[in-house]
Amino acid sequence: MDKATVFILDGTFLGLEMARELRDAGYQVVVIGSRKTDIALYAKGVVGHILPPPQEQPEALLQGLLELGPRHAGPRVLMGASDGYRRWVSRYSGELSGLFCLLACPIGEMEALLDKWNQLQLAATAEISFPASAIWDENQRLTRKIRFPAVVKPRYSQKTIGFRDRLGSKLLVVHSKHQLKAACRKISRMGFPPLVQEMIPGADFNQFLFGAAVREGKPYAICLAQKLKADPRPYGSGVVIRTIYQEELMEAGMKVLEGTHYSGICDIEFMRNWDNGRFQFVEFNPRYGLGQRVAQPAGASLAETAVRLALGETPAEMSVAKPGFYWVYFDEWVKERLMPWRNVFLRSLRSRGNTARIFDMGDIKPEIMHAQNIVGLKFKRLMKL
Repeated sequence: MDKATVFILDGTFLGLEMARELRDAGYQVVVIGSRKTDIALYAKGVVGHILPPPQEQPEALLQGLLELGPRHAGPRVLMGASDGYRRWVSRYSGELSGLFCLLACPIGEMEALLDKWNQLQLAATAEISFPASAIWDENQRLTRKIRFPAVVKPRYSQKTIGFRDRLGSKLLVVHSKHQLKAACRKISRMGFPPLVQEMIPGADFNQFLFGAAVREGKPYAICLAQKLKADPRPYGSGVVIRTIYQEELMEAGMKVLEGTHYSGICDIEFMRNWDNGRFQFVEFNPRYGLGQRVAQPAGASLAETAVRLALGETPAEMSVAKPGFYWVYFDEWVKERLMPWRNVFLRSLRSRGNTARIFDMGDIKPEIMHAQNIVGLKFKRLMKL
Protein backbone atom coordinates (compact mmCIF):
# COMPACT_ATOMS: atom_id res chain seq x y z
CA MET A 1 0.00 0.00 0.00
CA ASP A 2 1.33 3.45 -0.92
CA LYS A 3 2.06 5.84 1.90
CA ALA A 4 -0.30 8.71 2.56
CA THR A 5 0.09 12.16 1.09
CA VAL A 6 0.81 14.60 3.90
CA PHE A 7 -0.35 18.20 3.58
CA ILE A 8 1.76 20.46 5.81
CA LEU A 9 0.31 23.82 6.72
CA ASP A 10 3.16 26.33 7.17
CA GLY A 11 5.77 27.45 4.68
CA THR A 12 8.33 28.79 7.15
CA PHE A 13 11.34 27.02 8.67
CA LEU A 14 9.11 24.79 10.84
CA GLY A 15 7.22 23.63 7.78
CA LEU A 16 10.51 23.01 5.97
CA GLU A 17 11.86 20.84 8.80
CA MET A 18 8.67 18.78 8.99
CA ALA A 19 8.46 18.45 5.20
CA ARG A 20 12.03 17.14 4.96
CA GLU A 21 11.49 14.72 7.84
CA LEU A 22 8.42 13.19 6.19
CA ARG A 23 9.87 13.32 2.67
CA ASP A 24 12.93 11.42 3.87
CA ALA A 25 10.60 8.85 5.46
CA GLY A 26 9.04 8.18 2.02
CA TYR A 27 5.84 10.22 2.18
CA GLN A 28 4.45 12.40 -0.58
CA VAL A 29 4.52 15.91 0.86
CA VAL A 30 2.42 18.95 -0.08
CA VAL A 31 3.34 22.22 1.62
CA ILE A 32 0.78 25.00 1.97
CA GLY A 33 2.36 28.43 2.44
CA SER A 34 0.90 31.92 2.45
CA ARG A 35 3.63 33.89 0.60
CA LYS A 36 5.97 33.37 -2.34
CA THR A 37 8.90 33.86 0.05
CA ASP A 38 7.91 30.85 2.19
CA ILE A 39 10.99 28.64 1.99
CA ALA A 40 9.31 25.26 2.58
CA LEU A 41 7.50 25.57 -0.75
CA TYR A 42 10.79 25.05 -2.58
CA ALA A 43 12.18 21.96 -0.84
CA LYS A 44 13.25 19.17 -3.18
CA GLY A 45 10.55 16.59 -3.85
CA VAL A 46 7.83 18.71 -2.27
CA VAL A 47 4.73 20.08 -3.99
CA GLY A 48 4.09 23.67 -2.92
CA HIS A 49 0.90 25.76 -3.02
CA ILE A 50 0.12 29.25 -1.81
CA LEU A 51 -3.21 29.84 -0.03
CA PRO A 52 -4.44 32.69 2.17
CA PRO A 53 -3.16 32.67 5.78
CA PRO A 54 -5.50 31.34 8.49
CA GLN A 55 -5.54 34.51 10.59
CA GLU A 56 -6.60 36.72 7.68
CA GLN A 57 -8.82 34.60 5.40
CA PRO A 58 -9.73 31.36 7.23
CA GLU A 59 -12.67 30.54 4.95
CA ALA A 60 -10.61 31.05 1.78
CA LEU A 61 -7.93 28.72 3.15
CA LEU A 62 -10.60 26.10 3.84
CA GLN A 63 -12.02 26.39 0.32
CA GLY A 64 -8.56 26.15 -1.22
CA LEU A 65 -7.74 22.95 0.67
CA LEU A 66 -11.08 21.36 -0.18
CA GLU A 67 -10.27 21.98 -3.84
CA LEU A 68 -6.64 20.80 -3.64
CA GLY A 69 -7.22 17.65 -1.60
CA PRO A 70 -9.05 15.55 -4.24
CA ARG A 71 -6.18 16.05 -6.71
CA HIS A 72 -4.17 13.55 -4.65
CA ALA A 73 -5.35 9.94 -4.61
CA GLY A 74 -5.20 7.69 -1.58
CA PRO A 75 -5.21 8.64 2.11
CA ARG A 76 -4.47 12.28 2.90
CA VAL A 77 -3.21 13.62 6.23
CA LEU A 78 -3.42 17.30 7.12
CA MET A 79 -0.96 18.66 9.70
CA GLY A 80 -0.33 22.18 10.94
CA ALA A 81 3.33 22.83 11.78
CA SER A 82 2.84 26.13 13.62
CA ASP A 83 0.49 27.41 16.32
CA GLY A 84 -1.75 29.48 14.05
CA TYR A 85 -2.34 26.65 11.60
CA ARG A 86 -2.86 24.14 14.44
CA ARG A 87 -5.55 26.41 15.89
CA TRP A 88 -7.16 26.74 12.45
CA VAL A 89 -7.28 22.95 11.94
CA SER A 90 -9.02 22.55 15.32
CA ARG A 91 -11.54 25.22 14.37
CA TYR A 92 -12.39 23.64 11.01
CA SER A 93 -11.88 19.97 11.89
CA GLY A 94 -15.51 19.15 11.11
CA GLU A 95 -15.31 20.49 7.56
CA LEU A 96 -11.86 18.98 6.95
CA SER A 97 -12.38 15.49 8.38
CA GLY A 98 -14.37 14.28 5.37
CA LEU A 99 -11.37 14.76 3.09
CA PHE A 100 -8.33 14.56 5.38
CA CYS A 101 -7.16 12.41 8.27
CA LEU A 102 -6.45 14.70 11.22
CA LEU A 103 -4.65 14.56 14.54
CA ALA A 104 -6.42 17.49 16.14
CA CYS A 105 -7.94 18.33 19.49
CA PRO A 106 -11.18 20.27 20.11
CA ILE A 107 -10.94 24.01 19.57
CA GLY A 108 -11.66 24.68 23.26
CA GLU A 109 -8.69 22.56 24.31
CA MET A 110 -6.46 24.21 21.72
CA GLU A 111 -7.49 27.73 22.76
CA ALA A 112 -6.75 26.90 26.39
CA LEU A 113 -3.31 25.50 25.55
CA LEU A 114 -2.40 28.54 23.44
CA ASP A 115 -2.86 30.72 26.56
CA LYS A 116 0.36 30.52 28.59
CA TRP A 117 -1.49 31.70 31.71
CA ASN A 118 -3.75 28.65 31.45
CA GLN A 119 -0.68 26.48 30.90
CA LEU A 120 0.66 27.55 34.29
CA GLN A 121 -2.57 26.46 35.97
CA LEU A 122 -2.14 23.10 34.22
CA ALA A 123 1.39 22.81 35.62
CA ALA A 124 0.12 23.68 39.09
CA THR A 125 -2.54 20.96 38.87
CA ALA A 126 0.16 18.48 37.81
CA GLU A 127 2.25 19.63 40.82
CA ILE A 128 5.11 20.78 38.59
CA SER A 129 7.18 23.76 39.70
CA PHE A 130 7.12 26.96 37.63
CA PRO A 131 8.44 30.51 38.15
CA ALA A 132 6.32 33.13 39.91
CA SER A 133 4.16 34.68 37.18
CA ALA A 134 1.67 37.48 36.60
CA ILE A 135 -0.39 39.01 33.82
CA TRP A 136 -0.84 42.69 32.93
CA ASP A 137 -4.52 43.49 33.54
CA GLU A 138 -6.83 46.02 31.90
CA ASN A 139 -5.81 48.64 34.51
CA GLN A 140 -2.15 48.27 33.49
CA ARG A 141 -1.23 46.56 36.73
CA LEU A 142 0.35 43.21 37.48
CA THR A 143 -1.87 40.62 39.14
CA ARG A 144 0.89 39.82 41.65
CA LYS A 145 4.23 41.18 42.83
CA ILE A 146 7.23 39.97 40.83
CA ARG A 147 10.87 40.03 41.90
CA PHE A 148 13.65 41.14 39.56
CA PRO A 149 15.20 40.25 37.22
CA ALA A 150 12.09 39.19 35.32
CA VAL A 151 11.09 38.36 31.76
CA VAL A 152 8.21 39.76 29.72
CA LYS A 153 6.81 37.71 26.83
CA PRO A 154 3.57 37.41 24.83
CA ARG A 155 0.83 35.63 26.75
CA TYR A 156 -0.52 33.75 23.72
CA SER A 157 1.59 31.14 21.91
CA GLN A 158 0.33 32.02 18.43
CA LYS A 159 1.69 35.56 18.96
CA THR A 160 5.25 34.39 19.67
CA ILE A 161 6.55 34.33 16.08
CA GLY A 162 5.19 37.80 15.34
CA PHE A 163 6.70 39.07 18.60
CA ARG A 164 10.10 37.60 17.70
CA ASP A 165 9.97 39.10 14.21
CA ARG A 166 9.11 42.56 15.55
CA LEU A 167 11.50 42.69 18.51
CA GLY A 168 14.25 40.25 17.53
CA SER A 169 13.80 38.12 20.66
CA LYS A 170 11.09 35.89 22.12
CA LEU A 171 11.14 37.79 25.44
CA LEU A 172 12.37 40.97 27.12
CA VAL A 173 14.50 40.98 30.29
CA VAL A 174 13.71 43.70 32.85
CA HIS A 175 15.55 44.67 36.05
CA SER A 176 13.29 47.29 37.65
CA LYS A 177 9.66 48.31 38.08
CA HIS A 178 10.19 51.15 35.59
CA GLN A 179 11.60 48.80 32.92
CA LEU A 180 8.80 46.32 33.57
CA LYS A 181 6.02 48.87 33.08
CA ALA A 182 7.71 50.30 29.99
CA ALA A 183 8.08 46.83 28.44
CA CYS A 184 4.46 45.84 29.19
CA ARG A 185 3.11 49.08 27.75
CA LYS A 186 5.31 48.82 24.68
CA ILE A 187 4.33 45.30 23.70
CA SER A 188 0.67 45.88 24.62
CA ARG A 189 0.56 48.76 22.13
CA MET A 190 2.02 46.38 19.54
CA GLY A 191 -0.83 43.91 20.12
CA PHE A 192 0.94 41.42 22.41
CA PRO A 193 -0.78 40.92 25.79
CA PRO A 194 2.11 40.45 28.27
CA LEU A 195 2.94 37.59 30.62
CA VAL A 196 5.57 38.39 33.27
CA GLN A 197 7.70 35.80 35.09
CA GLU A 198 10.55 35.86 37.54
CA MET A 199 13.76 34.78 35.82
CA ILE A 200 14.80 31.20 36.49
CA PRO A 201 18.50 31.07 37.49
CA GLY A 202 20.48 29.33 34.76
CA ALA A 203 22.02 29.65 31.30
CA ASP A 204 21.69 28.35 27.74
CA PHE A 205 22.43 24.74 28.60
CA ASN A 206 19.93 24.74 31.47
CA GLN A 207 17.00 24.77 29.02
CA PHE A 208 15.32 21.46 28.18
CA LEU A 209 12.65 20.23 25.78
CA PHE A 210 10.09 17.44 25.99
CA GLY A 211 8.79 16.83 22.48
CA ALA A 212 6.11 14.25 21.73
CA ALA A 213 3.58 12.93 19.23
CA VAL A 214 0.40 12.59 21.26
CA ARG A 215 -3.16 11.32 20.98
CA GLU A 216 -5.67 12.13 23.71
CA GLY A 217 -2.95 13.04 26.17
CA LYS A 218 -0.95 9.83 25.60
CA PRO A 219 2.49 10.12 23.94
CA TYR A 220 3.57 7.50 21.41
CA ALA A 221 6.94 9.04 20.47
CA ILE A 222 9.08 11.19 22.76
CA CYS A 223 12.23 13.24 22.22
CA LEU A 224 14.00 14.72 25.24
CA ALA A 225 16.54 17.38 24.34
CA GLN A 226 18.79 20.03 25.79
CA LYS A 227 19.51 23.46 24.35
CA LEU A 228 23.29 23.63 24.33
CA LYS A 229 23.24 27.11 22.86
CA ALA A 230 20.52 29.72 22.47
CA ASP A 231 20.28 32.86 20.36
CA PRO A 232 19.89 35.56 21.50
CA ARG A 233 21.53 34.53 24.74
CA PRO A 234 20.61 33.42 27.30
CA TYR A 235 16.85 32.93 26.71
CA GLY A 236 16.50 32.74 22.95
CA SER A 237 15.66 29.89 20.60
CA GLY A 238 17.86 26.79 20.68
CA VAL A 239 20.41 26.91 17.87
CA VAL A 240 22.40 23.85 18.99
CA ILE A 241 20.32 21.00 20.45
CA ARG A 242 21.28 17.54 21.73
CA THR A 243 19.01 14.60 22.53
CA ILE A 244 19.32 13.36 26.11
CA TYR A 245 17.57 11.03 28.52
CA GLN A 246 16.68 12.31 31.98
CA GLU A 247 14.12 10.50 34.14
CA GLU A 248 12.92 13.61 36.01
CA LEU A 249 12.36 15.47 32.74
CA MET A 250 10.47 12.49 31.31
CA GLU A 251 8.19 12.34 34.35
CA ALA A 252 7.52 16.09 34.26
CA GLY A 253 6.50 16.03 30.58
CA MET A 254 4.26 13.00 31.10
CA LYS A 255 2.53 14.72 34.02
CA VAL A 256 1.76 17.80 31.91
CA LEU A 257 0.20 15.66 29.16
CA GLU A 258 -1.84 13.59 31.61
CA GLY A 259 -3.83 16.69 32.48
CA THR A 260 -4.88 17.32 28.87
CA HIS A 261 -6.80 15.71 26.02
CA TYR A 262 -4.23 17.08 23.60
CA SER A 263 -3.66 15.40 20.24
CA GLY A 264 -0.82 16.42 17.92
CA ILE A 265 2.88 17.21 18.15
CA CYS A 266 3.96 19.29 21.13
CA ASP A 267 7.12 20.93 22.41
CA ILE A 268 7.13 21.44 26.21
CA GLU A 269 9.90 23.66 27.58
CA PHE A 270 11.51 23.32 30.99
CA MET A 271 14.43 24.97 32.69
CA ARG A 272 16.55 23.54 35.49
CA ASN A 273 16.80 26.01 38.35
CA TRP A 274 20.44 26.42 39.30
CA ASP A 275 19.53 27.36 42.88
CA ASN A 276 17.54 24.21 43.74
CA GLY A 277 18.23 21.77 40.88
CA ARG A 278 14.53 21.33 40.05
CA PHE A 279 13.03 21.27 36.57
CA GLN A 280 10.60 24.17 36.26
CA PHE A 281 7.88 24.39 33.64
CA VAL A 282 8.31 27.25 31.14
CA GLU A 283 5.65 26.75 28.44
CA PHE A 284 3.69 24.29 26.32
CA ASN A 285 3.96 24.80 22.56
CA PRO A 286 1.15 22.89 20.76
CA ARG A 287 3.11 22.55 17.52
CA TYR A 288 6.12 21.01 15.83
CA GLY A 289 9.16 22.41 17.61
CA LEU A 290 12.34 23.96 16.28
CA GLY A 291 14.95 21.20 16.22
CA GLN A 292 12.52 18.29 16.56
CA ARG A 293 13.83 16.82 13.30
CA VAL A 294 16.71 15.48 15.41
CA ALA A 295 14.25 12.84 16.68
CA GLN A 296 14.31 11.14 13.26
CA PRO A 297 17.98 10.03 13.27
CA ALA A 298 17.60 9.36 17.02
CA GLY A 299 14.98 6.70 16.27
CA ALA A 300 11.73 8.39 17.31
CA SER A 301 10.33 10.45 14.43
CA LEU A 302 7.62 12.65 15.93
CA ALA A 303 6.26 13.73 12.55
CA GLU A 304 5.91 10.21 11.18
CA THR A 305 4.35 8.95 14.42
CA ALA A 306 1.84 11.82 14.25
CA VAL A 307 0.95 10.81 10.68
CA ARG A 308 0.39 7.22 11.78
CA LEU A 309 -1.79 8.36 14.67
CA ALA A 310 -3.82 10.56 12.33
CA LEU A 311 -4.38 7.54 10.06
CA GLY A 312 -5.86 5.67 13.02
CA GLU A 313 -2.87 3.46 13.79
CA THR A 314 -1.80 2.71 17.35
CA PRO A 315 1.91 1.92 17.68
CA ALA A 316 2.57 -1.22 19.69
CA GLU A 317 4.98 0.61 21.98
CA MET A 318 6.20 4.11 22.72
CA SER A 319 9.44 5.12 20.99
CA VAL A 320 11.95 7.33 22.79
CA ALA A 321 14.75 9.17 21.00
CA LYS A 322 18.23 7.86 21.76
CA PRO A 323 20.55 10.33 23.51
CA GLY A 324 23.63 11.82 21.87
CA PHE A 325 22.16 13.16 18.59
CA TYR A 326 22.54 16.78 17.50
CA TRP A 327 20.66 19.41 15.52
CA VAL A 328 22.03 22.82 14.49
CA TYR A 329 19.97 25.73 13.21
CA PHE A 330 20.99 26.72 9.69
CA ASP A 331 21.97 30.27 10.73
CA GLU A 332 24.32 28.90 13.39
CA TRP A 333 25.79 26.39 10.93
CA VAL A 334 26.62 29.25 8.53
CA LYS A 335 28.27 31.22 11.35
CA GLU A 336 30.40 28.17 12.17
CA ARG A 337 31.61 28.07 8.56
CA LEU A 338 32.45 31.80 8.57
CA MET A 339 33.99 31.75 12.08
CA PRO A 340 35.85 28.44 12.58
CA TRP A 341 36.54 29.31 16.23
CA ARG A 342 32.83 29.22 17.00
CA ASN A 343 31.47 26.21 19.00
CA VAL A 344 34.81 24.37 18.74
CA PHE A 345 34.05 21.85 21.50
CA LEU A 346 30.46 21.21 20.36
CA ARG A 347 31.62 20.73 16.79
CA SER A 348 34.11 18.09 17.96
CA LEU A 349 31.18 16.05 19.33
CA ARG A 350 29.22 16.05 16.10
CA SER A 351 29.57 13.77 13.10
CA ARG A 352 27.53 12.76 10.06
CA GLY A 353 26.32 9.75 11.98
CA ASN A 354 24.93 11.65 14.99
CA THR A 355 23.78 14.97 13.50
CA ALA A 356 20.58 15.74 11.62
CA ARG A 357 21.43 16.90 8.09
CA ILE A 358 21.91 20.65 8.13
CA PHE A 359 22.86 21.54 4.58
CA ASP A 360 22.23 19.56 1.40
CA MET A 361 23.69 20.71 -1.92
CA GLY A 362 20.90 18.84 -3.68
CA ASP A 363 18.24 20.84 -1.82
CA ILE A 364 19.87 24.25 -1.55
CA LYS A 365 17.16 26.70 -2.66
CA PRO A 366 15.31 26.90 0.70
CA GLU A 367 18.56 27.76 2.50
CA ILE A 368 19.41 30.52 0.03
CA MET A 369 15.92 31.98 0.44
CA HIS A 370 16.15 31.60 4.22
CA ALA A 371 19.39 33.59 4.31
CA GLN A 372 17.82 36.31 2.15
CA ASN A 373 14.76 36.45 4.43
CA ILE A 374 16.92 36.75 7.55
CA VAL A 375 18.92 39.64 6.07
CA GLY A 376 15.70 41.38 5.04
CA LEU A 377 14.16 40.89 8.48
CA LYS A 378 17.19 42.28 10.28
CA PHE A 379 17.22 45.30 7.98
CA LYS A 380 13.54 45.97 8.80
CA ARG A 381 14.30 45.77 12.53
CA LEU A 382 17.13 48.29 12.15
CA MET A 383 14.83 50.65 10.25
CA LYS A 384 12.29 50.52 13.10
CA LEU A 385 14.86 51.37 15.80
